[in-house]
Amino acid sequence: MNSLPRIRSVTPYLYRIPLETPVVTSFGTMRARSALFIAIDDTEGHRGWGEVWCNFPDSGALHRYRLLHEVFVPLMVNQPTAHPVRLMAEVKMKTRILRLQTAEYGPLDQCSAGLDCALWDLYARQHEQPLYQVLGGTGSRMPVYASGINPSGVQETIALAQQAGHTAFKVKVGFAEDVDRHTLQAAREVVGDHFLAADANQAWSIDTALHMGDMLDAFELQWLEEPIAADSADSDWQRLCQALRTPLAAGENMNRLSDFERATCTWGLQYMQPDLAKWGGISECMQVVEMCKKQGITYCPHYLGGGIGLMASAHLLAASNQSGWLEMDVNPNPLRSEVLGEHLQVHDGHVTLSSAPGLGFDPDLQALQGYAQFPTQ
Repeated sequence: MNSLPRIRSVTPYLYRIPLETPVVTSFGTMRARSALFIAIDDTEGHRGWGEVWCNFPDSGALHRYRLLHEVFVPLMVNQPTAHPVRLMAEVKMKTRILRLQTAEYGPLDQCSAGLDCALWDLYARQHEQPLYQVLGGTGSRMPVYASGINPSGVQETIALAQQAGHTAFKVKVGFAEDVDRHTLQAAREVVGDHFLAADANQAWSIDTALHMGDMLDAFELQWLEEPIAADSADSDWQRLCQALRTPLAAGENMNRLSDFERATCTWGLQYMQPDLAKWGGISECMQVVEMCKKQGITYCPHYLGGGIGLMASAHLLAASNQSGWLEMDVNPNPLRSEVLGEHLQVHDGHVTLSSAPGLGFDPDLQALQGYAQFPTQ
C-alpha cells in the first residue's frame, strides 16, 4: 500500500485594501477590506486553497496571520494528508488547551476553518474531482443573491447589480426606523416582485424586533436576517418566529454544533446561514447542512469576504443538493473579483461551477500584489 503524500508547506497570504466607499452596517463601518488566504502544498505537487474570516475589524487579519504562522503551520507541516475531517480533528485536539488558556475561540476557530477548506480543496484535487462532487453534490448551477447593499444609494447599487445579472437582493437594516423604511421602500421600487431580503446584523432587542416586524411584514421579504443577537434566549427566537409573518434567518454568528442543533430543532427558522470561513470550515458546516435537511430548513451560506471563501461556499451549497441561494457581496472588492477572474460570473441570477478538480480554479494572486502585506515574522 502506497503511503499518503505529506504536507510540504502551509503558506498564509495577507492582503488589505482601503475602501473609497465604506460598507455600513448596524454594528460598525468597514473602511478597509482584508483577506487572509492559505495555500497547502503536498509532496506530490497538489495545492489546496482556503480563506480565513477576517472582515471586521480589518486589523484582526494580522493577528490571525500570526496565529497561522506561530501555532498552526508547525502542527501541520510534514503531516500525512489524511482525510480532512480526521486531520482537522487532530489539529483541534492539539490546540484545545491553547483555546482554553487564551480564550481566543474566534480567531483560532477561523484559522481552523480556513485550513479545513484548504485541506478539502487539496483532497479533491488529489482525487481529480470537483469539490462539490467529492462532497456528494449532483448539480453545479445555483441561484445567487446580491448583498452588502447599504441604505445610502440603495437604488443605484441594485441597478448596477441588475446590470451584472442579479435578480435577488438583500439590503442592510437595523438603523433608525425611518431609515429602514426608506431603504426597503426604495429597494422594493427597483426590485419589483423579485426576491428581496433584509439583514439587521443583530441590531435589535426582542421588543424592537417585534415592533419592526409589523413594518417589515408589509414588504413581503424573502427573509429577515439576524434581527436579534445570535446568543439570545431560545424563547426570544421562538417568540419572533411565531409572531412575524416574515421568515427568519440566522447562523453566521453561531460557533458550536450544539448551537446549530438547538436552533434548527427549536427556534422555527426557515433559513440557516453558517459561514464556513468563520467557523467549522467545510467539515462542520456539512454537519449543519444535514441538520437543516432533517428539519426542512433551507441552507444558504453566509459569505462576505474574498474570492476563495466565496468559491468554497458555492461548492458547499452545491453539495447540499438543496435549493438555497449563494450570497454574493456586490460592493467593489478586488480581493474577491480579481482573485476569481471569470469564475462565478452571474447569468440570469445564477452561477455555475467549473468541472475542474477541487475548487475549480487557481486564484490569481499576482493581480493582488499591490495589496499584499508582509508582516515581520
